[in-house]
Amino acid sequence: MTLKPMTAAVRLVGLSLALSAHGAWASGYHFGSQSASAQGSANAGSAEAADPSTLFYNPANIIHIKGTQASGVLNVVLPNPGYSDEGSVTLFGLRTGGNNGGDFAEPTVVPHAYLTHQFSDTVTAGIGMFVPFGSRTKYDEGWTGRYNIIETELKTIAINPAFAWRVNDKFTIGGGVSAQYIHGKLAKAADFGSGALNGVVDLLTLANAKPGVPTEVVRQTVVNSLAGVIKEVSGNPTYSGGVDVEGSDISYGFNLGLLWDIDPGFRLGLAYRSKVRHTLEGTAEWDVANAANNLKTYLNGALGPGLGDLVANNLTAAYTNSDASLAVETPESYSLQAFKQITDSVALMGDITRTRHSRLKELRIDFANSLPDSVTPEHWKDTTRYSIGATWRYSSALLLRGGYAYDESPVNAENRTPSIPDNDRSWFSIGANWAYSPALSLDVADSDIYRPEGNVDMYENGGVTNASGSSVCDRTRNTSSCATVRGRYNLSSSLLGMQLNYRF
Repeated sequence: MTLKPMTAAVRLVGLSLALSAHGAWASGYHFGSQSASAQGSANAGSAEAADPSTLFYNPANIIHIKGTQASGVLNVVLPNPGYSDEGSVTLFGLRTGGNNGGDFAEPTVVPHAYLTHQFSDTVTAGIGMFVPFGSRTKYDEGWTGRYNIIETELKTIAINPAFAWRVNDKFTIGGGVSAQYIHGKLAKAADFGSGALNGVVDLLTLANAKPGVPTEVVRQTVVNSLAGVIKEVSGNPTYSGGVDVEGSDISYGFNLGLLWDIDPGFRLGLAYRSKVRHTLEGTAEWDVANAANNLKTYLNGALGPGLGDLVANNLTAAYTNSDASLAVETPESYSLQAFKQITDSVALMGDITRTRHSRLKELRIDFANSLPDSVTPEHWKDTTRYSIGATWRYSSALLLRGGYAYDESPVNAENRTPSIPDNDRSWFSIGANWAYSPALSLDVADSDIYRPEGNVDMYENGGVTNASGSSVCDRTRNTSSCATVRGRYNLSSSLLGMQLNYRF
């Protein structure tokens, strides 16, 4: 078969966003703890109502916080990340090459703060400032999955005023509103070399079509004829570029709580924290000039004068810096909480929290220029966290804590991504409270978090399928590099907590 020259413009590759990452160390992109006292029992102590930080877990609980009290919390995440590549490839099936990503999760310090004031025996109010979601993942720029992701960062901070009203001796209701700020950042490489040659192959396949000859046969003939050129540019950093996307938003939600004091040493709680709808507004900045110039020079020499110019011109025309936006809903959660004082020195507690992660079906970035939306299918599932814990009053000054939690993940092998290489996890926590005086105490906690190894096999084509439902790389309908990252993750971490409590 004689190949006809390319006669049309080439549209190429781009972007997909995974907003959250494994660095959050709780299911999905939740941050793992907002209280060192609760962390000491693996977050089972929601109904313990030990200090003002209980406001996060159930606003009704603050009815048990006497006088005016404040708590300042500091969490330190110490991750131990590991990744082994198992055959990551470009859209032409050639190995991307590169390393295993380096130390892609780094130690992180996260603060929280709470204040409560008892107005009367029946009314208490408070305010919390905490980090409900957050993570940062940064791979080496030359890692094998660079065309899927290099860096993701999510920062949130919420301010949550709340109140509790004791209806009678048994029941207390509580509620609050939250103002939540969110900032997201993404960086990834773009395989412009593969995209350019994919466009050439598509157009030459169309130009050389013949009646009775299957399209797949024609396309394979074209690919074979360009094998040397494809091998040179596909996955080659010389012909690759990149993109940086950044955006932020402020939005609002609420939380509700019910507390049932069955007797002075036994209580049950119900809590709800609402979803928060965000539309992150920001910018998308493309690194395209060097790749376009290099492709122009190489293709003009390899495939004939003028072809490289056409490819370069279309690259620089399509991939322009622009505004960008992304709609995200952080999920709502429902909790059932229990606390039982067994003896004067021993108490048991538990928490079951259900989170509606299934709201995250896809992440879609809308570019203000002519680029099509970038789409990353997610298809998360709802999750449940089960926590059980205990406290032991060793002395009047020292309280010891311990707990275990099983925390389900919203992803599995089918929808795991290098931005969210998540898996179900087990928490083993210990903690202590030391009372320096009637007014001042210190909580410390340590949680060791384990997850089984998990595979990732992500074909990043923007979720595009053909008429038969098979995934395809359609350069006219997505801005993805259509690379596949395959590998195995081995992730564990430690979470340290310290909390200073003061009674005014």
